[in-house]
Amino acid sequence: MSEPASSRDLKTMPPHIPPEITDAIISAVDDPHTLTRCALVCRDWLPASRANLFKDIRITNGRGYALLVERVLRSEHMSQYLTSARSLCITDDREHSLSSGGRLSLVELAGKLPGLRELHVTSMDWIQQRPPVRWPLLLAHFGTITSLTLHSCRFASFTDVRRLLTVLPRLSSLAIWRLRWPTVPQQLMHLHTAPRPRACWPELHALRIDYDDEDPPQCTETLLRWITVALGGSAVRELSFGIPPTGSLREIAVAFVGRVGRSVTSLTVYLQVADHLPLSGLVALEHLSLKSYGYQGYWRGVASVLKNVSSKTMRSIMLNPVYTSKYRGDVEAPLYLDDDTIEEFDRILSREPFGTLEEVVFHVLAGSEDREEEELLRAHARRCLPKLHERKIFCLEFGEL
Repeated sequence: MSEPASSRDLKTMPPHIPPEITDAIISAVDDPHTLTRCALVCRDWLPASRANLFKDIRITNGRGYALLVERVLRSEHMSQYLTSARSLCITDDREHSLSSGGRLSLVELAGKLPGLRELHVTSMDWIQQRPPVRWPLLLAHFGTITSLTLHSCRFASFTDVRRLLTVLPRLSSLAIWRLRWPTVPQQLMHLHTAPRPRACWPELHALRIDYDDEDPPQCTETLLRWITVALGGSAVRELSFGIPPTGSLREIAVAFVGRVGRSVTSLTVYLQVADHLPLSGLVALEHLSLKSYGYQGYWRGVASVLKNVSSKTMRSIMLNPVYTSKYRGDVEAPLYLDDDTIEEFDRILSREPFGTLEEVVFHVLAGSEDREEEELLRAHARRCLPKLHERKIFCLEFGEL
């Protein structure tokens, strides 16, 4: 009697799962705690687990950095896994335990992260550095970085900001949020803002710049004037822009958008800002996301902005957030999308150049997660926006801020 085929297959199966299969599975794991436990299972799982564990390095305080230096950087056995690092995130705590040695920490990491692609730095106070280290020397070994995010950082001068940015020529994505430095007299401004006579980032395609009314306007103005010229031949395709359109900043913001606008295909912008920008110059625009936090005269403002759009390649428009009567606190009123001029939005998008639209999305703040109320809002939107509903390109998404 012959042996069943299933039994023969079991006998021919290897006694262990091939390492390339376990490596592939481990590479899909993101949770650091799980990766640490994987490394303890057996010797074969150790290399892949540690390599994936160090793929994304996060430093959030001085103690965490000290442990990284002591147990990894200075360990011949452990330091080899740093070659797998693709992103480095440095976020200082409220005690600024990292800022006191911030530049020196990057000096110690220089040359140890040959595969680094992304650098995110948040809340660092570079003014506290002792001893001082020049930016070009500091980042000489980080030329592989293609994505840089600087959020709420303080610098000794704008010269430091400029040097940090221009020493990374391979940037394809740059995000700048609320950078500050001591302001200088107006007559010295040209010494700090003169860019290099070439494109600083020939491969840059995604750019985000955000400041608000609480930030020193001179810092915002200096950065915007400089980067308008420094972009050189960069063809920015994705632009997120949040600059308060007040005083002298309005003219500078208009000049900036005019400089980069022709190549932009995706724009994210606050309604308060968009109303003052030359959107008609964004001839390649495909995706427009309008943020409306705290904006008054909501739908009239949206209509005013959309009247300035001239691109004939528009594919999607998103509004975030869209408020409801309940979210505004009017609990007794019938549930509806806030403001009774929403019909103007329907009329505007039924005209040229919006015939190519494929999607119109409202991110709605309903004030609850009641499915019944969500359906009521959808019905209200269909009544107010009959033309968009007829084209089957309109949808509501529900969530929180």
